[in-house]
This record gives sequence, structure tokens and C-alpha cells, in this order.
Amino acid sequence: MSRFNWAPSAYRLLNGVLCVYKPADISIQRMMKTIQTNLSKELNTLPCYQYEIPLRKASMMENKHVKDVSIETQARSIEDWSEHRLVLGDRYIPSDIQIEFVDGVSTTSSGVVVLGVGKFGEESLNMISDSKFLRVYHVKGRLGWATDDFKHTGRILERTKFKHVNRSKLERVCAATQAAHTRQMYRLHGVNPDSQDAYEMAASGIIRPAERESEPVLYGVKCIDFQPPDFTLEIHSINETSSYLRCLVHETAIKLKTTAVCTGIRRLRYGYFDLQRTLLRQHWHLDNIVDNIDSNMGLLTPNRLFVGTHAKKTKLFPVSQPAGYLPSKQDMIDQKQHGSDSSIETSHDSSVHKKEELTDGQRN
Repeated sequence: MSRFNWAPSAYRLLNGVLCVYKPADISIQRMMKTIQTNLSKELNTLPCYQYEIPLRKASMMENKHVKDVSIETQARSIEDWSEHRLVLGDRYIPSDIQIEFVDGVSTTSSGVVVLGVGKFGEESLNMISDSKFLRVYHVKGRLGWATDDFKHTGRILERTKFKHVNRSKLERVCAATQAAHTRQMYRLHGVNPDSQDAYEMAASGIIRPAERESEPVLYGVKCIDFQPPDFTLEIHSINETSSYLRCLVHETAIKLKTTAVCTGIRRLRYGYFDLQRTLLRQHWHLDNIVDNIDSNMGLLTPNRLFVGTHAKKTKLFPVSQPAGYLPSKQDMIDQKQHGSDSSIETSHDSSVHKKEELTDGQRN
């Protein structure tokens, strides 16, 4: 039983960011279609139209109870069926509810998925996409065999021995993979990993890739469970895909001189959206979805959307602007130029000041 008593008022509240838990073996498109169908059905069960029942005069008829022949008119109450639910049909259909997603997972994967509902939800997804949030995964693998698509359901290509693999060897390979990606991240920014600039970048926060379509970057790879032949890796990454994570399991096994397949991928966190904020499949209903959208509004603030080094290079939202405001590209360029000019002026002033000190010392 819904707490709403008027469908249009409930429909207007479907405008924001929704966080759901996608089960395995269900595609993103099917999940969104299920949510749209549930919402449209529940909205149609609520009062949608205002029915009018006006008083009208009936047609002229003969009064048989009177002996003399006379014609009289009688007022009758006739219902107007032109706006009845059975005449007009359902007011809402699934396509009326606009839903988009950002950085989805594959059909066989499960975990946190962020959806945008309505116009403001679509604008919020654009800001979330530009923020390049860090994602956390639990990736399960199985040693001893290899398939054509790195999945445990694929066609088996070969079987290998894995008795020589232990947890310490697996952790060393994971640490080496993480270190290689860290150094590669510095090189992509044109910074020497052993320089002072690299230290300052690391101290300022996570070093995020400049472009969204760049290669995947791993910020953390560690083994959290090892029970041969099965093992579980916790991976912190940006710009990754499910196919890349499955390939990573295979490459990790190759470095251990064996083979492995991926048996499961589960996303635990997407930026500030974690498992505590997700809605399970049995909760994909109107009341729960409206509450989830309202609770996620607190995460759509400038200090949360623009984090790390990206926040220093991007002009934040003006306070006087609404929540859906997006900075223009020219504002971002002006902010960058202003920051570079100020740094040049500062370095120039400091060098002039040092020269004056040296001149005074030589005179004395």
C-alpha cells in the first residue's frame, strides 16, 4: 500500500539519482525496464484523473401515471464516462519514466549501479561521470584452467597445474601490478614518479586520469581470500570494464605460471555510493525509490562531485546557481589559465626577491 494518494505528485518526485543493486545474470537494460514497469504499474493504481459527474436534463418522455396526456421533463443524474479509467486507459506507461545509467557492469556481474531518473537525474549523471569516481570490486577467480572468454562458462582451452601457487606469491604479483599502474599514472601526467612533483600529487589525493576514455588505472590490488583453487581479489580502479577485470585475472595467473578464469565480479562501491545505499530487487517499488532518491540528494554537492586533483582544476558551482547547474568549458579554461598565471607570477617574484638579497649581501 503506497503512502501517496495522487499519482502526479508522486511522479514529480521521480527526479534524481537512484542507487540499486544489480543481481547477476540480468542485463542493465532489463533491470531498468523492470524498474520502469514497476513504477508505471504502481502509479496507475493511484488516483490519476478527476472524474466529473454533472447533472443533466433527460430527454422528453411521456408520464404514464397521469390519465391526461401530458409531456413532462425529469432531471436525472448521468455519469460522464469520458474521463473514466476504463475509457482513457492507464495514464503512465514505462516509457514515461526516463532512466539512464553510468558505468554499468556486465550481465554476469553484480553490485552497485547508479541510475539517473528524470531530467535532473540525467544532468547529475553527467557530473558524476566527469568526476571519475573510484570503484571497488571483489573479483573471484579459479586456478587450473583457461577458457576462450576468461569466464568459467566459456569453452575450455587448457588445464594447468596450480599446486605451486600460494597466497604469498599471489600477493607479490598483485603488489607488482599495483605499483606498475601507479608509475604509469604519473607518466601519463608527465611527471617523474621519483620527483618532488610526484610526491605533491600523491599528497593532494587520488591521481585521476585526465580523460574518461583513457586506459584503466588500478589504485589497489590485493588478495583477500585464498582457498585453492578459488581466490578473491579486491580491486580499486577507474575506467575499468568487466572484460578488463576478467582479463586481469588471467594475466595474474600467467605471471604465476598457471591459468585461471573469472567466476564472479561484484561491485562494492561507486564513489560515495556503497552497498548501504542500494535497493535490492524486492525493493524496486515506488515508495522505496522515492526515499532513495531523496537520501542521495546530499551526495550531489560540489565538494563531493569534484574531488582530488580534478577539484583544483575545475571551477566549482556558484552558490547562487541551482543544483543542476553545469560549468561551461570556457569557465574551466579560464580557471586553468588563472591558476597557471598565478604560479608563474609567484615563481618570478620569488626569483627577483632572491636576486635582490644576493646583491645586498655582495655589497656588504
